[in-house]
Amino acid sequence: MASDGLTNFRLALIGMVLIGAAGVLALLAASKIVIDDRSFAPAAATLALLVVGALFTRMRGLKTASLLIEILACGIALSLLVLISSYLAISTDYPLADPFLARLDRWLGFDGLAFVKWVDGVPVLSWLLMHAYASFAPQLLVLPILLILLSQPGPAFTLVLSYGMAGFAASAISVWFPALGAHVTYGIASQALSSVNLHFGYAFLNEFHAVRDQATFVLSVATAQGILTFPSLHTAVAILCAAAASSHVLLRYPVLVLNVLMVVSTLTHGGHYLIDVLAGMVLALLALLAVAAIQRSTLIGKVLVALPLPTFKAR
Repeated sequence: MASDGLTNFRLALIGMVLIGAAGVLALLAASKIVIDDRSFAPAAATLALLVVGALFTRMRGLKTASLLIEILACGIALSLLVLISSYLAISTDYPLADPFLARLDRWLGFDGLAFVKWVDGVPVLSWLLMHAYASFAPQLLVLPILLILLSQPGPAFTLVLSYGMAGFAASAISVWFPALGAHVTYGIASQALSSVNLHFGYAFLNEFHAVRDQATFVLSVATAQGILTFPSLHTAVAILCAAAASSHVLLRYPVLVLNVLMVVSTLTHGGHYLIDVLAGMVLALLALLAVAAIQRSTLIGKVLVALPLPTFKAR
């Protein structure tokens, strides 16, 4: 039984979710993090319903509906697993990497404080950057759905699969590079800023300190934050979204502009160092190369012979 690129993506995505879940559960058992089951229950129930829906629509031959439900289920599952893995990474309590990251920025000739002040003097740009930064989760949710509805399932699955790869890789790297971020290092909160909203650069700090300092940390969806700084997952997702949207003429340029703004916003609103952004770019490119290798793989076709993945019947 031969496998095409989309089948490869589907099998790889399901495999990543299952392997990621097993790995995260194993690490949780050996960590100081305790999951607040009640806060995760609605997401777990939603995932269960989506899995049932994906199986039902696939058996009925409803291809578009099945792909939509499948990618939504995998996207939600990966987002939760990446979130937990990020807390596991920071809970290891390695020394803060801010001095090292700030030195790299100086070596690159980048003055983060001066750049934030310059953007602060352009209120319209500051407003655009704030909303671009906040588009991280909505893009991951909406863009794969739009791509499937526009008959572009390959790029949709590429986006979710590469996001999972980038998220798990960023968590692993961040074990050795926990950081408070550029806003804290440069004392940006104490500066007289009129338009740049510093919320995102500081909102994660309570969770960041708590998971490092507390003997037992209870992780709740209600209070969870993105606590990784190096590499910048916002930057990686911006590149992945722009790459996925490039497959469709109606999405290509609006999504590109939005994500160029999101990359810039990591420096002004996200509290990232420039080196975080550069590392996020490299991470995204590596994830895209890995997904391209999966698309070309013939090994998955051999796996399907032994363990067939349900396919749609031709009508």
